[in-house]
Amino acid sequence: MPTSSTRPAPHAETVPGLPGTWPFLSPFVVYVVHTLEELPGFAAWASRHFGPETTSAFAGYHIPLLLLVLLCSWRASAAGRNGVWVVLTTAFQWQFSVNALFHLTAWVVLGEYSPGAVTAAVVSIPATACYLAWVRRERRATGREIALAIAVGTLIAAAAIGFLFL
Repeated sequence: MPTSSTRPAPHAETVPGLPGTWPFLSPFVVYVVHTLEELPGFAAWASRHFGPETTSAFAGYHIPLLLLVLLCSWRASAAGRNGVWVVLTTAFQWQFSVNALFHLTAWVVLGEYSPGAVTAAVVSIPATACYLAWVRRERRATGREIALAIAVGTLIAAAAIGFLFL
């Protein structure tokens, strides 16, 4: 008899040509779209308000991070549910919602558009809400795994924000 962690979810959704686990790719897609908004002006903005940053350095450290998020998303999709890859992918998705709050808060507090704020508001936050609802509805992670992912994602976001001050 299947257990709740191995039984297919009652509302399993699929997209033609994609496995039913395609939402695990959400963090990667969000990251790509968000980085494309940030790339033209984030380094100059961050240099004015936090610490020195260059566009080439910004791009340079985002490339391996994008690949890391893609790896986690791909492995979570292959796993289907539960485990370290699902936790890491969920942590990255959560990180984008915390990062979104940073962008929106910085825009208000500093009185200057924070490059990345638009995708933060219209992509990152809704994508995180949809992703977390899907993960729970489809039983892709346990409550403990989601709580761990939120803690890890918050730490990732704090490290990313802290990096601005270096």
